[in-house]
Formats: sequence, structure tokens, C-alpha cells
Amino acid sequence: MKKLLKKFLQFIGLDVQKVNRAPVVEFENEPDFNNLYDFAQEKTQMKYSDNIYRRQRHFTLQRLLNITDINNGAVAECGSFRGLSAFQISTILKKRNFGQSFYIFDSFEGLSDFKDEDKQKYKKIDYKKRQDEFSCDIDTVKSNLSDFSFIKYYKGWIPDRFKEVENQNFSFVHIDVDMYEPIKDCISFFYPRLEKGGFMVFDDYGFLGFPGAKKAIDEFFEKRDDVFLSLPSGQAFVIKK
Repeated sequence: MKKLLKKFLQFIGLDVQKVNRAPVVEFENEPDFNNLYDFAQEKTQMKYSDNIYRRQRHFTLQRLLNITDINNGAVAECGSFRGLSAFQISTILKKRNFGQSFYIFDSFEGLSDFKDEDKQKYKKIDYKKRQDEFSCDIDTVKSNLSDFSFIKYYKGWIPDRFKEVENQNFSFVHIDVDMYEPIKDCISFFYPRLEKGGFMVFDDYGFLGFPGAKKAIDEFFEKRDDVFLSLPSGQAFVIKK
């Protein structure tokens, strides 16, 4: 089979060469990123589930936040689980002398209900088990993030508590709620309040396990001319024009 594949590739003009080692991924040589990410994993009890794909997503998250003009508005995260991304966001904000609030919205009870848009076709899933996998009580999250006094927590199902910050503007919003309806609600609320040049980052855009995420994002942005980019990591982000 290998010889046949090699002959075919050569036939269409592609040369096949042996590679002695895997190519170096950029974030493997970024000590600032890796040190913060590893420390955040320890602080939020998340080392057990580390993998190269999640590490790549958090590398992107850190990079985007570092180039955001955080003086333009507050920062928000929808969906925190144990606080892994929030810890990194908070550390960067603190280092950059962030003078506003970091708002975290979460049910702290796991995922919302799976609607038709969220269900995978042709695959049997225990949806109740999956909902509970992402549950972490608010006291644990607050303890994990206790180093950061500028965080404000809003416990409740999205979008129930958004109205409490309706007069706020935002420079950076991280959305990690997995499901069609809450993602749609997050975008509808935060996009009008996102400053020009602000970033909205979606964690779940390219994941087959959560098809409703891509659907909600595509429906909102398909007729807008903001800078929109989907990434191999499964993320996508928008820069508002």
C-alpha cells in the first residue's frame, strides 16, 4: 500500500521524502505561553486532560488577548468550567495593568440542554452525561481564581444575567458555551457592545461534537463584513470593523 501510494504521488508530480522528526510547533518554543498555561492547569486542576489541541487553542487565546487594546472596554468570558482560560486571561490582564472588570458568565451546573441543532447525526450520545461533564460549582472556580480581585461572577443560565452589564462596552469576549442557543444569545448581546477593533473568540467553532456552535456563528456573521477567521485548532475569531 505504501509503495502504491508513493507511486501515485510521484505520478501526479509530488516528491515523497522521509522526515526524521515531527515539525516543531510554534508554541513549543514559547516559554511565556507554556509557563502560564502549565501553571493555570495546576491552579484549576486541569492537568489530567491536557492535550496538544487544547494547548494550541490556549496559545491562540493568549496571543489574541495580548494584541487587544484592552483600554477600549471590559473583558468577558461566557463558559468558564474550572477557570483554565479565565486564569490565563486574568494573568495577562493583571500584567497589562487592566483597569476595568473581567466578567464571567456561567451556569456552574454544566451544559445547557441539547437542542436539535446540537445533536450529532448518525451517532448515539449520552447527552445527560455530556452535560454533567462540564459542571463545576462556583465556589471552586472562585477559589481557583482567587488571585484576581477584578473578576465579577454572574451565575445563571445564559442569557439571564446579561442585562446586568447592558451599559458596558467590551474589548475582548471569549465564548465557550458549546451549544447553539447560548452561543447565539452571547453573540446577539455582546456583538453590539464590542468596540471597533475588539475581538470575539469562539472556542467550539470547528468541533464535530458540538455542531450547533458553528451553525449559530455562521448564521450571525455570514452577512457581515468583519474580519472572520476559522482556525485548525477548532476555534474561530472575529475582529469587529
